[in-house]
Amino acid sequence: MENFKWRSNPNIIARLVNGNDIKTWKARQVVLKPNEACAFIIDGRIGEIISESVVRNIGGGLGRHIAEMLGSTANDRRMLFAMTGPVDLTIPFNSAMKDGSSANGLFHLRIQMRKEDIPKLLNVFANSAPLLDRIGLAQLLGNEISTRCIIPAMAKCANTEELRSPEFQEHLEMHTEVEMRQTLSNLGYTFLRAFISTNKTDQERLAKLRADLDMATQTEGANAEALMERIAIREAATLRRIECEVNVERAKKHGEVTVQAEAELLELRKQEAVWEAELVRDRGQADLRMAESSHKTAQAMELFEQVQARKRDRIQQSQEHQDQRMDKQNDIQMKMMEMAASEGALTPEVMQEFLRQQTAQKAIDGTDDNSAPTTPMTATCQQCGSALEHGWKVCPHCGVAQ
Repeated sequence: MENFKWRSNPNIIARLVNGNDIKTWKARQVVLKPNEACAFIIDGRIGEIISESVVRNIGGGLGRHIAEMLGSTANDRRMLFAMTGPVDLTIPFNSAMKDGSSANGLFHLRIQMRKEDIPKLLNVFANSAPLLDRIGLAQLLGNEISTRCIIPAMAKCANTEELRSPEFQEHLEMHTEVEMRQTLSNLGYTFLRAFISTNKTDQERLAKLRADLDMATQTEGANAEALMERIAIREAATLRRIECEVNVERAKKHGEVTVQAEAELLELRKQEAVWEAELVRDRGQADLRMAESSHKTAQAMELFEQVQARKRDRIQQSQEHQDQRMDKQNDIQMKMMEMAASEGALTPEVMQEFLRQQTAQKAIDGTDDNSAPTTPMTATCQQCGSALEHGWKVCPHCGVAQ
C-alpha cells in the first residue's frame, strides 16, 4: 500500500482532498504526524477527526473501485488535512507615527489550530482553492491586521524611543489579541503571540548619520593628531641625527686640531730645547767675555787717562779754529735767512728747522764739550715776547734776529 503525501511544501498548512479523485490500482494510505490532523467529510457531514495514526484505504485500489461500481460507497468523500502546530506569519507594514515620521517593518503573528477546530477551515476553502499556505493566510489576515491593529497602535506612538520600548510591544500584542479574536476563531485558529520588528526610521537614520559624521570627524581629528605626532617624531629624529652628525664632524675637526696642536707643541718643545741649549752656550760665552773685559778694563782706564790728556790739549788747540768757523757759519746762515725773508718763504716751521740744524751742528762741532753741563737758560723775543731756546739767534715766530 502506497503512502499519500498531502503536504509537499513546508509552507502548506491545510489542504482539502477529494477522495474520489484518488484513482490508483493500489490502495493509498496516509501517515499523520503528532502535529497533523485529518477531518473526514462524508456526504456533506463532518465525520471523525484523527491524528497520530495511519489511515488506510483513503483512496484508490481495486476493491474500492468495485465498490464504487456497485454503489456501496459514499457519493462524496473528502479529507481535510491541517497543521495543528504553531504557525508563524509575517505581514509587512508601513505606517506613520504621531510625530509624522513613518515606520516600516514586519508584523509577526503566531497562531495555532486545535484538533477540534479543523472543520472551521471549510469557511476558507468555500471561497478559495483547496490549498492554504502561509502566504495565503497572511494575505487573508493582512489587511484586517493592518487596519485594526497596526495603524491605530502606530498612531498613538509618539516617537522612535517609544516604538522600541517593551511597553509598546505589550500594548500592540494585547490590542491584536482583542481585535482579531473573532476573526481567528472563525478560521479555527487560536492567538498565541504578536510583535513587530521595524526597520530604521528617518529619525534613527538621521541620528546614525550624525553619529557617523561625528565619528568621522573624530577619526579624522585623531588621524591628524597621530600624523602630527609622527611628523614631530620624525622632525625630532631628523634634528637629532643632524645634531649628531654635526657633533661627529666637530669631534673629528677637534681631533684633527688636537693632533695638529700636539704636533706643533712637540715642535715648540724641540725648539725650546734648542733655544735653552743655545742660551746655556751664550751664557758661557758671556761669562768668558766678562772675564776678558774685566782684565781689559784696567788697561782701558790707563789708556783713557792718556787719551783725555791728549784730548784736552787737542781741544785747546782747536778752540780758536772752531770759533772762527762758527762765526763764518753764522754769517752764512744769516744771509740765508735774509734771502728766505725776501722771498716770503720764512715761516715758523722753516725757522724751527733752521734752529734745529744749528743746534745739531753745534753739537757735532762740540761747542759744549769744554763746558760743564748746565741748565739751558730761556729768553724772550724783544719784538713779540715769545719764548726762545738757548742758543737761538732768530725768533721762529716773527723772524727778527736776536
